[in-house]
Amino acid sequence: MTKSPCSSPLTLLAALPGAATLTILALLAGPGGPAVPAAAAPAPWESEARPTRRPAIHPEPPPLPRPEAAASPFLLRGTEVRTWITGPIAHVQVTQRWENPNGVPVDGLYIFPLPEDAAVNDMQLRIGRRLIRGEMKRREEARALYEQARAAGQVAGLLDQERPNIFAQRVANIMPGEAIEVILALDHAVECEDGGCEYVFPTVVGPRFIPAHQGDPGAIDPPVVAEGSHTGQTFSLTVEMDAGVSVSRIASSSHRVSITRMGPSRARAVLARGEGTRLDRDFRLQWKVGSDAPETGLLAWRDPVERGEPGVFTLILQPPSEPSFDDAAPRELVFVLDCSGSMSGVPITAAKNVVRKALRAVRPYDTFQIIRFSESASGLGPAPLTPTPANLQRALAYLDSLQGSGGTHMLAGIQAALSRPADPERLRIVAFLTDGYIGNEREILGEVRRRIGSARLFSFGIGSSVNRYLLEGLAEEGRGAAAFLGPRETPDEMVDRFIRRIETPVLTDIRIGFEDLDVLDVEPARIPDLFAGQTILVHGRYRGAQTGLIVVEGRRRGRTEVLRQVAVLPERAEDNAALGRLWARARIHRLDRQLHDGPQPDVVEAITRLGLRHRLMTAYTSLVAVDSVVSNTWGSSTQVAVPVEMPQDVSYEGVFGRKGSANQVSRVRGLGSMGAPPEVKMSGAPQSAPAPTPVSPREASEYRSLPVAAADEKETGQGANRPGAGSGGLRDDDGRVDAPRQERAAAFTRLVWTRADGSRLVVEADGEVWLEDGRRRTLVAALTAADLDVVQRHLATAGATAWPAGSAPASGTSLLVETPAGSRVLRAPEAAAAAAGLLRLLEGWAG
Repeated sequence: MTKSPCSSPLTLLAALPGAATLTILALLAGPGGPAVPAAAAPAPWESEARPTRRPAIHPEPPPLPRPEAAASPFLLRGTEVRTWITGPIAHVQVTQRWENPNGVPVDGLYIFPLPEDAAVNDMQLRIGRRLIRGEMKRREEARALYEQARAAGQVAGLLDQERPNIFAQRVANIMPGEAIEVILALDHAVECEDGGCEYVFPTVVGPRFIPAHQGDPGAIDPPVVAEGSHTGQTFSLTVEMDAGVSVSRIASSSHRVSITRMGPSRARAVLARGEGTRLDRDFRLQWKVGSDAPETGLLAWRDPVERGEPGVFTLILQPPSEPSFDDAAPRELVFVLDCSGSMSGVPITAAKNVVRKALRAVRPYDTFQIIRFSESASGLGPAPLTPTPANLQRALAYLDSLQGSGGTHMLAGIQAALSRPADPERLRIVAFLTDGYIGNEREILGEVRRRIGSARLFSFGIGSSVNRYLLEGLAEEGRGAAAFLGPRETPDEMVDRFIRRIETPVLTDIRIGFEDLDVLDVEPARIPDLFAGQTILVHGRYRGAQTGLIVVEGRRRGRTEVLRQVAVLPERAEDNAALGRLWARARIHRLDRQLHDGPQPDVVEAITRLGLRHRLMTAYTSLVAVDSVVSNTWGSSTQVAVPVEMPQDVSYEGVFGRKGSANQVSRVRGLGSMGAPPEVKMSGAPQSAPAPTPVSPREASEYRSLPVAAADEKETGQGANRPGAGSGGLRDDDGRVDAPRQERAAAFTRLVWTRADGSRLVVEADGEVWLEDGRRRTLVAALTAADLDVVQRHLATAGATAWPAGSAPASGTSLLVETPAGSRVLRAPEAAAAAAGLLRLLEGWAG
């Protein structure tokens, strides 16, 4: 085995003979790349003895902005990614190049993804020759420091973790023409299985469906450039690889790359020229390593400064490459397909191809079921089917009929797949196919944890920028595995791997013990099942130099199987600090999973302390950096959100509805449109903003299913769960798409139903239904022409056309009806008596 220049010597372990051999493989780790230099000057808050110290003033304040200055949100010029892979550990440096093309100071917000298991540990700002290193603080403290600096006119950066794979970068007081670099550093493990490895770097956050009942989801829904436009941001990426073993077949399935070989185990991959113009899909680099038999080893790390601290070790559990399938158990295979609007077109076609190929491998003594979900869930039949030729033909016809439309009500799909009692004679295996474009991940993962029982769940990410945090979480809670199918990739290899894995688990109900080893804090605490071709990562800590046995116990076809292996944990191991961060990240991940079941303050505090101690980003710790110089002396700045690309092959119509509906929604909330720029509010006169304005997917997707009162179903022609906004066009029962809402005439201009709890439901004349609760305004429905006719008939019954002008509704339950002739306020119980049918509809839309 060729040693990495950055690695320390390995302690080799002898492999066990036999078909059920379990190999323990070390993760070779280390930063590998050049470190970013630390800031020369301390940050302003580092001296708590002088909290009111005044920062330096910029010696030449620029002139005041002109009232006609533009306010373009396109602040990012490029993203550069440099990655050093040492063994199966990646050290990554991300450089974002910000520049303000406007005539006014701006504060920018950029929502972007990182690998879902990344240990993010550093952020720096480079402003000219100044380099300011960020400090890890509690999230609320970091935000307060950032806002204080922003108000004072200092350049400041704030990095928040919104999800384990979604981050929000804020940069305050970027002056006109000024360029700033934001430099991030992170470590993460590279996934290796079946003799191959893959490095993935995500580039864009896909549009997220956020159910109306979801609380504040945080900054997870960046604005999207209009169809036919792009951000103009460039993307460059370089990967320096030293695998430690021989590598072959290096290639990218997502981009064109230039590969330079520098030895049997070393190579460089560079994004080819012409490939750096759009950040619209994950970058994926694959390679083969060594031979079919894995190499064995154990690597540990101990902090060379704090000798009293425990050391850290990392293991990989890997099954034999050729398990026996003679004793495979009968299975109940459940295929769950996401048929929401974001899956329309290429993604839904790819998902159906995966299921078609998997159906060919169903065995005679298996059963199968196909479930689709978007607004609601439905299936091929009420119960699983046997794989007769007639049933398989019926399944293929059902697949052909599926299309992508509506919102991603994933909870309905989870419940449909796991609620029915399990067959005691069969192992239930659920294959979940989705892009994962939702915002209520914690609710979904908690539901899987409660319902999974003895079933196993495998997730398939379909598309260019899938939600890997959700998909990996589904597989983790379901004791299965996640796989990903990129744009225009054929599903053959992925499905073949899935079929090999589910033929029979190598070991289930795994427990790891340590004899004569003082080991603590092993992660994960619950070891998932070991399937063919799959590897499992295990982190732990130990006290002092020691030698002992690692004991792995599991179940195989009803029998207990025990495997033992000698392990040596060294006293000194100083060169692989990334292992310590990866252990802390694994511990944080396990604690975070406990929050799927609801808030737990003690768990939140434990996560926060781990983040601060190990300098790691979490949902409760943030990185903040503040310049000591006051750059903005004008006293105001314009806040803008940086737009992103729509992920490759994701349909605008599938996400936003009919063409133009996205811009229509954006105007409601002041985002403007390509043809009608918004005003940019400053402390002085309003500034015109002629730059193209992006569209936020959340504007069009925050709605819920629309239960319709039974008395009105005949009038509307819709069932209890018909689609709302963002459904790719609202369809009647005959499949026709409604005419644009803008073309409909209505006798009312607005309805405002003020409920007892103070929330308001607003029905606009164009058919949009908004729920207003405090400062939050959520689009909950987009009415069809038939719906508007029903509303108008109810108003006519109540005599609304003859009502005189009135006043706005007061507090308490009331209904305000605005018409071209005026308005009238109806109060309960008067409202209930005059418009009982209409109120049933309103309450149904509000949920």
